[in-house]
Amino acid sequence: MEVSYKYVSFFFVGILIFVLIGFHQTYTTKFPTFEGLTTAHHFHGAMLMAWFGILIVQPLLIRYNKREWHRQLGQVSYVLVPMILFSIFWVSKTQYLRTLPQMPHNVVIGGLALSIPDILAFGLFYALAMVYRHNSALHMRFMIGTSILMIGPGLGRALIIYGGIPFPIAVEATVYLTEVLAAVLLFFDYRKGKSRMPYGVILITLIAMHLCFHFQMAGWWQSFGGWFAAVFY
Repeated sequence: MEVSYKYVSFFFVGILIFVLIGFHQTYTTKFPTFEGLTTAHHFHGAMLMAWFGILIVQPLLIRYNKREWHRQLGQVSYVLVPMILFSIFWVSKTQYLRTLPQMPHNVVIGGLALSIPDILAFGLFYALAMVYRHNSALHMRFMIGTSILMIGPGLGRALIIYGGIPFPIAVEATVYLTEVLAAVLLFFDYRKGKSRMPYGVILITLIAMHLCFHFQMAGWWQSFGGWFAAVFY
């Protein structure tokens, strides 16, 4: 394991803390009735907590030379990741059907710009991590990419709930933060002579996701989002 990533598990724990803080008011405080929440929300939360468990444990197994355990736990992801992708889709569909009678159709379609790109990005980063599973440096960076995608939902909610920041501004702020983080990691790899490909792909993907959100009311997104909703929702 690279020295600079020796303690990467703490990075994942830090993101998990932001997620837990962000979802505290909208999820954990609703225990035990969980009023307003559905099976889709519970399933989604369980899948992401399982993913955080893998992210945190796997680097520790490598660090302490438990490579066979690392390999066996990694095989769990072949089942877990499709379930995560389905959980994002399920929550997105639930929210779409819930808000459709309450808001203009174009606004609801615009809101899909926060969920559909997440499905594609998470799937892309995981697929690349598996393609490069025998190259620990590249594999680890794409796994980090999946964790960066989770910063926005947790931190964004925290800014809205505890900071009183309007929803669009909170989303823009978290998106910029993840882009800066990816750019900094890319710069460090450039300085060290490492491959710029992983964080380059991650940064470009984050920028593309940002553009989807920023132009959610544009004709091209409305057409795509409308088609997606009509076919899958």
